[in-house]
Amino acid sequence: MKMRQDDWHRRKRYVETPGGRPIALIDSGGNRPALLMLHGFSDTSRSFATLEPFLSRFRLILPDLPGHGASVLDEGMRVDDFATSIDRLVERLGLEDIALVGHSMGAMTSIELAARRRHEVSALILLSASLRPDFDAESPISRDIRALGDPIDPSGRFLRDWYACSRPVDSNFLSKMKLDAAAMPAATWQGILDGFNETDLRHSASCVTAPVLCIAGSADPLFGDPHRQALASAFQSVRSITLEGYGHNPHWEDPEKVSALILSFLSEVGRSEPSP
Repeated sequence: MKMRQDDWHRRKRYVETPGGRPIALIDSGGNRPALLMLHGFSDTSRSFATLEPFLSRFRLILPDLPGHGASVLDEGMRVDDFATSIDRLVERLGLEDIALVGHSMGAMTSIELAARRRHEVSALILLSASLRPDFDAESPISRDIRALGDPIDPSGRFLRDWYACSRPVDSNFLSKMKLDAAAMPAATWQGILDGFNETDLRHSASCVTAPVLCIAGSADPLFGDPHRQALASAFQSVRSITLEGYGHNPHWEDPEKVSALILSFLSEVGRSEPSP
């Protein structure tokens, strides 16, 4: 299946949220079950262009998180702040029965949102997640982000390394992801990095009542085995799948396989059929 990405920006619309700033999103519409998908740090809703062709039975709601893509910053740059913004979006769209999919920082945001919206979130799917992201100040990633200045070069070493994958990924897709990431100011990169130091989702995870699926790659350079083990014991109902040889972006590296895992899980928890 071919992903739609050349017209990605033109497909976005803006939704005014109660008490907050507008959020840019793609909404496939219709009366199908809603699948709200939250992307990772420095990405945009385009992150899920790889999965979109396989998930057409759902109403896909793909926002740009605040400070990313076409959504401006709202209240702050912590995971808790992003969850507040998406909570407002859920209210504005009147969503009452949601399956949540989150990748990396979007997975963290999804955990917090699922804890707040226990009556609305019926399934939670986490790709490359962490409860406590630990980016040490002296780690190469932290040092590189601290050294960023504007304008960020989309073809420079930093974004080449940042978007390195363990398996082949469509080069045209990755080039567009790099352009989107380079448009984010260096100060936003650095502010979000600071926010990770304040992130601890263990209590939020314990409050999630929806069934949870965790998908991760065994070669994830950011969130390795200790993070996967913590997730496996954090929720009331959880299934963990580790994909051997996959990295931090399994939904880019093998969208068909990841989509099949998502669809199977949603079918098991009764979220695969359109509402009557």
